[in-house]
Amino acid sequence: MDIGVNIVACCMIAGISILFAVLVWYNFRNFRRRNELLNRAHEMTGNVDGYISELVTVYRRNRSFRWRNQIPVITYPVGDKDYVVKLDYVEKREGHFNIGDTYHVCYVPSDPSCSIVEEFRKPLQRSRTVSLIGVVILGMFLFNLLFSLVLELIKILA
Repeated sequence: MDIGVNIVACCMIAGISILFAVLVWYNFRNFRRRNELLNRAHEMTGNVDGYISELVTVYRRNRSFRWRNQIPVITYPVGDKDYVVKLDYVEKREGHFNIGDTYHVCYVPSDPSCSIVEEFRKPLQRSRTVSLIGVVILGMFLFNLLFSLVLELIKILA
């Protein structure tokens, strides 16, 4: 086989590997953030009612349709300060959430910014699991791509 073909194959595999590495990193970061939050749930002894202060609109589409979903932003008071949590793992069709709706928030008294909205604990756990599965599956593809890259480099150097 021509060495030029091997070099082109190496470049293509390297590019795809970089893409998969970014996807693995993104999923791992989401998993770690959500896992740390859920692992601190036993420390969350503070309770307060929070309310939806903002709805962030995200646009989704498939081959046939376009639609808008909303992500709620919950504001909750602790002491004389308001804290805000954006629930990016709770995405529903437009009209599901209303500004001003109240939700039960559990937080760590020593760190009120660390909180879980009780009504959305299960979606948080599901999101953590999906992120972990994504890390494992994408990591296996990345490992396979890197192994193929090494084999192609051996062909070039041999």
